[in-house]
Amino acid sequence: MKKLYILLSVLCLFPLVAGGQALKGSYFSEYSPYRNKLNPAFVPRSSYLGFTPLTNMSAGLTSNIGMSNFLYPSADGTLLTFMHPDISADSFLNSLPANPHLDVDVDMDILNIGFFTGKNSFWSIGLGVKVDAEANIPKELFTFLKKGASSDPQEYHIKDLSIIQNAYLEASLGYSHDFSDLLKGLRAGARVKFLAAIDRADVRVDNLNLRMASDKWAVSADASAYLAMKGMDVTLEDNSFGYDFNTSAIGLAGMGAAFDLGLEYRYYINRFFDSVRISAAVTDLGFINYRADAIQRFRSGASTEFEGFNDVTFGEDLNYQETLDKITEDMMEILNFEEVSDKAALKSRIRPNLYIGAEIPFLWNRMSLGLLYNAKFGYTSTRNELTLALNARPGKWLNIGVNYSMLNASKSIGWILELIPRSGIGCFIGSDYTFMEVTNLPIGGFNLPVLPVNEANFNIRFGCYIALGNKYDEKGQARIEKRMERKEARRNR
Repeated sequence: MKKLYILLSVLCLFPLVAGGQALKGSYFSEYSPYRNKLNPAFVPRSSYLGFTPLTNMSAGLTSNIGMSNFLYPSADGTLLTFMHPDISADSFLNSLPANPHLDVDVDMDILNIGFFTGKNSFWSIGLGVKVDAEANIPKELFTFLKKGASSDPQEYHIKDLSIIQNAYLEASLGYSHDFSDLLKGLRAGARVKFLAAIDRADVRVDNLNLRMASDKWAVSADASAYLAMKGMDVTLEDNSFGYDFNTSAIGLAGMGAAFDLGLEYRYYINRFFDSVRISAAVTDLGFINYRADAIQRFRSGASTEFEGFNDVTFGEDLNYQETLDKITEDMMEILNFEEVSDKAALKSRIRPNLYIGAEIPFLWNRMSLGLLYNAKFGYTSTRNELTLALNARPGKWLNIGVNYSMLNASKSIGWILELIPRSGIGCFIGSDYTFMEVTNLPIGGFNLPVLPVNEANFNIRFGCYIALGNKYDEKGQARIEKRMERKEARRNR
């Protein structure tokens, strides 16, 4: 597992992989048991229990680039990469956004418990695994790869290239309280999370200056990389990363903590419109402190000379993987990483999210229209998204929703289907981003339609849980108390 090498080759030079995150479509699903992951003030219909392999799994990705930016159909129907000489530089570069990026979020819950303690209090306990990755690839890098030395000399100035991956275990305790006694319709919640780091890989190229002449290239790079992972020793030889894995030294790379905070306010109108619901939350406010003995650092800062790409051809018989490996090897030579002896501990934040929502139910709370703003504060940049959602609740046990997201410059349709019983088995499945056009990828000898053609935005989340059916029901409790009073009166006659 040549960690940094793989990250450079896969995420930087061909950024088309997968991940996932919490469904924003469930934000306005009133009885959903897991929407309090987005806002800890929210409470479900009843207490619940979820555990692996039933509970809350996801996969997907978000990006502003896709296969159509890198693969082009030829006259005979075959696909050509953007590096092929038949593909003009202008047509390729004009198809790219100003700041190409890719975000990956994968998470799986191991255990989820939610329960009520009285009419005003709800508790949640969770244990899960999270993996996220983020790649920011400046357009100038693709210009360099495509045009190369189109003149003599030719200069390129590549800035703010970053590839960051993070994996950790998360244990959480959450609490939500109804403050209607103080202000009718007000509920607040909080969650504390204890984080145990599995690994972190961080590659950043702040500046890469290339002056390409016919005989040699002058290279000046300001780049850094580090890997935090117990039990793995990365070796650097001939500008290639290798590794030695010591199973006896496996352990946690670090520890940390994070917090979620949320509010919800309902202004009640009447039975037809029920209420106007305003909510806000910030999640994953926290840091991980990585141990000094788990960190290896690499640095590139010296000016070097480079003879140019070697043995890289782009004919019709192009071997994509072989060519990608050659380009990556040459890119590693350009960056010229050297290991740094610094063994100090390192602290890094995780990626917080901000949610602000407004919802108007109608038809006696059988349907609702909601608008959700989400800002994801990444490691190097912020992604903003606005989602318009329409939810239908034909019965209290069923929720059906569709939504439309304006993801930075791109747009996507999402959906959600939930079976939400008061007691018994509940299930849910949904996606925030559903691509309508795919291209084939050779897998196991078959051409499977799995890769989105345009912006590579896709996620899917699904799972099941056991609804325990014991939410504190004030009206139901009043009926029970009246029945008990009548029974007691009959016994006393």
